[in-house]
Amino acid sequence: MDYTFLLSKNDNICFDILSRFTQQANQSLNKEELAQSLSLTNYQLNKYFETMNADLASVSEGTPCYLDEPNKGMWQAFGLNSYILQKVTLVYLNRAPLFTALEYQFFYNNLYTKKEYVTANYMSSSVFYRSLDSLEAILEKHGFFQASSLYANKEFTIRLHLFQLYYTMYNGVSEPFEPLNPLVEDMILAIQAELSDPLNPTQETKLSTFLRVWLLRMLNSNPIGKDQKLQISPTASSTAMLNQLQKLLADQLTLKKDEFNYLYSFLIAQGYLGFNKMHELAANIPAVDELTEQFMGEMQSNNVLLTTHLVNDSQLRNSLLSIHFQFATFYIEPTTFISPDQVKFFAELYPAFDVVVSHNITKLQRRADLYLTQKMAVNLYFSYMFALINAIPAELMRDQVHICVDFSQGNLYTNYVIQSLNAFNHAHIVIDSHLTADTDIYISDFHSKKVSQTQVIWQDPPTPVDWSNLADLILDAKRQKLPELFPDKHTDTE
Repeated sequence: MDYTFLLSKNDNICFDILSRFTQQANQSLNKEELAQSLSLTNYQLNKYFETMNADLASVSEGTPCYLDEPNKGMWQAFGLNSYILQKVTLVYLNRAPLFTALEYQFFYNNLYTKKEYVTANYMSSSVFYRSLDSLEAILEKHGFFQASSLYANKEFTIRLHLFQLYYTMYNGVSEPFEPLNPLVEDMILAIQAELSDPLNPTQETKLSTFLRVWLLRMLNSNPIGKDQKLQISPTASSTAMLNQLQKLLADQLTLKKDEFNYLYSFLIAQGYLGFNKMHELAANIPAVDELTEQFMGEMQSNNVLLTTHLVNDSQLRNSLLSIHFQFATFYIEPTTFISPDQVKFFAELYPAFDVVVSHNITKLQRRADLYLTQKMAVNLYFSYMFALINAIPAELMRDQVHICVDFSQGNLYTNYVIQSLNAFNHAHIVIDSHLTADTDIYISDFHSKKVSQTQVIWQDPPTPVDWSNLADLILDAKRQKLPELFPDKHTDTE
């Protein structure tokens, strides 16, 4: 979910413009084109220019970040990157009246009166009340109350989307609800004590954000309820964690078993407690096995392998179980691997996998019980792709590209190039020790009239340009095979 809809109109325009800078390689924008695109006058653009520079100055540290107009009609950004953009977006979020109303509605409405909250936040009563009155309709319009997993529990959905909001907007910049920092740090230590592996920075950030939303919803008297689909079986480790957390929270609330079940389920779903725990809990959700078997069925029906026996069948199934378990439960809408532009590259590099993945996602999109946004679909595409790439060796694929390496200097040079080609092993490359009828590309230091296949001549160690050209030839070889291997797909793309 894109939470920039919470920003005020002017800040949303500033965010839009700054985002456009980061999407340009030279970080420059044509002022006239920008005015037409956003339906703004020159006067308005200049006002936004001043506002953005003031905002960038407020978040810049060390290297200055600013916008300039070195050439008339062309805006240029200096020092702007994705991290700075995230910092300034957070500034916009925290000064948005709609966001203030959201925090009150979901975290404090049972603790403070509206008047008390307005006074504490130094804002206009009329602005706050207008924002509060319009909040629910706006959230409804953007799918905030629409379950993004197979859970139908309203509180589960609200918590999950609140978590997504704070995890997306604060991640790597600062921590939401900073007064909770000491307590959350102690809670993470208590949880870490029962985990087999130390937390990585991204895991700790994710857990920290989750705990803050979890705590505030409990303190605001918004219980998770008993109708949770995931029900953990108590163990010595989980009981020890529960007891330690209860000690930390004793002066604020009583940690009920339903709430601990919710927290522990999150830890399992996000892989904090290992695959075995995830596999055990997934047994309670038939849809996880159903989705996994559906995907494996696509592998069979589309005949993408030379043999139906998968060498890494268990590895693939485990990866799919992990994907589907998170997808069906605590699905966190991604902030990375969500660019539709990159799908085409993977589709060309792995046409066989693309057939399976695309067909399967289409089936998911047709399900009435799943709410699959474009970002979710793209991220799921990459998740499936990576699972297949990691589990299935090139030797099993029908869309192999055979490369024969034959240097006149002998095995020393030939083996060097073969080892270098390992960087392309993800492209389903098979190295031929001798030229055969299956060979697609022939690499040597001399051209040979006896070779009818595509020839690549490297008389010196290959440069980055040489490797890039080889990559293009590999893609060309795959495209030529596509009509024969997957006629239905070829017809669809015509």
